[in-house]
Amino acid sequence: MAITNPDQIPHPPVYTITINANGIAAVNGEEVTTPGLTVQQARVAALAEVRIKAAYHGRPVRALAKEADGTAWPLIVDTDGSVTALNHPHPTPTAAPPPPRPAPEQPQPTTPPPAPAPAGDWTTDLPPALRVTWAQLVAQEQAGSLTEAISTAKHLEAALAQHYGPQHAAPLHVLTLRAWLTLRLGESWAETTSLLIETVQRRQGAPVDADETERLTRNLHAAWRKLTDEDPEYAREIAADVMDLLDDDKRSRDVVRWLGAPA
Repeated sequence: MAITNPDQIPHPPVYTITINANGIAAVNGEEVTTPGLTVQQARVAALAEVRIKAAYHGRPVRALAKEADGTAWPLIVDTDGSVTALNHPHPTPTAAPPPPRPAPEQPQPTTPPPAPAPAGDWTTDLPPALRVTWAQLVAQEQAGSLTEAISTAKHLEAALAQHYGPQHAAPLHVLTLRAWLTLRLGESWAETTSLLIETVQRRQGAPVDADETERLTRNLHAAWRKLTDEDPEYAREIAADVMDLLDDDKRSRDVVRWLGAPA
């Protein structure tokens, strides 16, 4: 996605990326990789994490990639993962922005609007009450309250599905965010894998980004692989659903090999 005017990207937030000598990348001090990666691999993983944060905001966000020698590179990271390097530092805000206020209540439409894929700050078209819920979700994620954010996302997704219809891009966008949040939480691979299956199934053929669906499919395979250790019986039970969604022969063969291995 081309960013026509980087200076119009709001500030803050600015997500700071650091990478240490062991190949561990951190975003705003929170480690997002494990040791053993190359610097380039760690940087790619960190940028992927910032892309997820951009998706939470529904727009591009600012980032600052810091090298070991102290060099800092100002960047813009978009929701589709594209990265724009700036030739000047990020601006310094003069004061904290005021908290958002809900817009005046508007009459609710009697029929769902058209269903284009969300682009830019798609949340501006939401009904006022749902904009408040979205702001709550963003605040919870930024505070690291993933469990609360997942619960809020589930509530928001249901409200959006009722308002627009379940296959509208807006509820699918929030469903995708809930899948990423659950993946980051990493508490139950059974729950995570099942949610990824639902997310990929509902996104297929919908007006959403195909590249994002492909990334979710890759993560579905990885989560299912974790599930084979956590709960092999359930992993075997849902293997057919996983196979139906994989579009990569290598990953499909991996599932077949595991199914054929002695129990």
